[in-house]
Amino acid sequence: MHPIPTRSPSAVLAMALLLLSPAALPAQDLRARISPEFMIPLADTAQFAVGGGAGASLELELAGFLSPYLGLDLVFLGMRNDTAVTVASGGAGLGAFMYPVPRLRLGLSAGAGAYMGSYENDDGNFMTGNLFWRAGAEAGYRLRPSMTLSAGASYLDYRRRADSFWQGLSFTLVLDLATSSSAVGYVSVSDSSSVPVFPTLAGSYATAPFGQVTIRNAESAEVRDVELWFQSEGYTSAPVLCATIPWLGKGKTAVAPLLASFGDAVLGITDSLKVRGELTIRYRLLGEPRVTANELTVSFNHRNAITWQDPRILASFASPNDPAVLDMSKFVAGVVRSRTRAELDSNLQYALGLFEGLRLAGITWVADPQTPYARMRADPAAVDYVQYPHQTLAYRSGDSDDLAVLYAAALESVGVPAALIPLDGEVLVAFKMTQDESATRGSFSEAGDFIFIDGEAWVPVRVTLMREGFLRAWTEGAKAAAATGAKARFFRLSDGWRDFGPIGIPGISPTARKPAEDSVAVVFENAVGLVVAREVSPRADRMRKSFGAGGGTGRQRNSLGILYARYGMYAEAREEFQAAAAMDYHGAFVNMGNVAFLLGDFAVAETWFRKASTVMPDDPAVIIGLARTMYELDRYEEADALFRRAIIFQPELAVRYGYLSASIGGSGSRASAVADRGGGMMWDE
Repeated sequence: MHPIPTRSPSAVLAMALLLLSPAALPAQDLRARISPEFMIPLADTAQFAVGGGAGASLELELAGFLSPYLGLDLVFLGMRNDTAVTVASGGAGLGAFMYPVPRLRLGLSAGAGAYMGSYENDDGNFMTGNLFWRAGAEAGYRLRPSMTLSAGASYLDYRRRADSFWQGLSFTLVLDLATSSSAVGYVSVSDSSSVPVFPTLAGSYATAPFGQVTIRNAESAEVRDVELWFQSEGYTSAPVLCATIPWLGKGKTAVAPLLASFGDAVLGITDSLKVRGELTIRYRLLGEPRVTANELTVSFNHRNAITWQDPRILASFASPNDPAVLDMSKFVAGVVRSRTRAELDSNLQYALGLFEGLRLAGITWVADPQTPYARMRADPAAVDYVQYPHQTLAYRSGDSDDLAVLYAAALESVGVPAALIPLDGEVLVAFKMTQDESATRGSFSEAGDFIFIDGEAWVPVRVTLMREGFLRAWTEGAKAAAATGAKARFFRLSDGWRDFGPIGIPGISPTARKPAEDSVAVVFENAVGLVVAREVSPRADRMRKSFGAGGGTGRQRNSLGILYARYGMYAEAREEFQAAAAMDYHGAFVNMGNVAFLLGDFAVAETWFRKASTVMPDDPAVIIGLARTMYELDRYEEADALFRRAIIFQPELAVRYGYLSASIGGSGSRASAVADRGGGMMWDE
């Protein structure tokens, strides 16, 4: 060996550390490698023996297969004279790697750098140094993504100016560690698609996807327990789990739905809008948890937007808890309540009153020039505009779907079941009669005025005719329903709400412009009179014609009286019953008692019921009539005794008039039966 001038070994270390500086490297791809080395010379074996040392490097993984690195080694080259050459080196190189199976890492590398060595001989301390190069291969087992244990071998040549200082093999055992958080991963979104979100359907997107994403596994091995979570800050109430994927192979893709738990904030969107969303992907790579965050763009329609792919979506607009609707409907219901006719169907009267109240408030039908109902209804993909009830009350106008939503919501808000019938040209509203199909057919002359479904009777109303009054809207609604097969398109709001829950818009005005109370009372009385006249007059005329020259029998006069009474025409009914009673028709005694009861003259009612009991002591109508009268006169013990006697003859009366058996001190049973106390008379034919 040829000595060169002595230098400090610390200079070599300083140069190597400078080469290893990682300041500009991305931390998520950086790995630290620590490796003990075993050195075997292949040349000049007469001087050199086996040696060893240690190395450290920083490796940057790129493109999934390249790994440039910076390295530092401190080794001892053994010599035959029982001394050693201390060599410090630093360099750089390029490697390539692959993962043929998840836990196996194979790599090749080549690099070069500078070294300095020092040794002692009989003449003292000497230094040597120049360039070196090396090439090698390794195989490793991945304990975790952040930790790999490898074994490697490389050919190493420490050069001098004209020849080699040392040539040989370096065998290493490498511990490979990630230098940054192992939570950052490489499963990400490679493609996504979505449709604009409809605020009206906000609640459904937690189970019904509004789009889909394709994710790609760019990790070095398969991943397991993949979870996709979506949220949009400010618009979702919480992250929602979109999908779970048990296993996704290396380089493979998977398609998953986009779901979201949108909150009330979306109901404040009044124009089309795009917002930022985030898809978080969590998974396990070789048992180690990892997570990636991916930004997505979500488009929103305005809150009034719908399509007609499923017409039941109209139910979501018809909220019976809309403050403006409640303000209007409770006001009208209060006016109606004090003027209802006990024997006329109560739902019919409230529906009539609400319709007339909305008409008096100035609500009118106006075809939407931008999105007319008929044209939009014909195109299921077209985005239509539907007003919420509070908007229609504020604007005092709307297309047929807008008016239908308002009227249906008002009906439901006062306890009248409502339904919608989206026809091709307009939307009809229907409400359920209090009476069932059988009772309705018996009380009304025209069965065609109703829709009968599942034993229930429904009244179809054409809301586009709101300016023309309830009776015209009912008549024309019945015609339209009959001509278009409305049953096929009929749906109860309660059924629609199961899939499209009613929407409450936050921050709306709780008051609506209301008509004068006196005006509502007048139009209600007039409208009820028109309905009654339509039903009673033709039937009464036919009955009178059958009386003949003698003025009719007691039975005939009694029947005519019952017709009048059932429609609240108590003065006319009493006149007919008195005529029948004068002919000693005993059923008229009961019916005179019923009329007096309905008019609140309970003393007179008692007189007539007791008169009837002398000739018909076991007639349930007589006994129940007298029991109800005693109850209203606060003679509860007598009422209870009479009630118990009546149900012996007719047990089914126990349910209908159960309040009569309540205790004297009052009970929930009595309070719950207040509505039954004002009607439900048993007319004696």
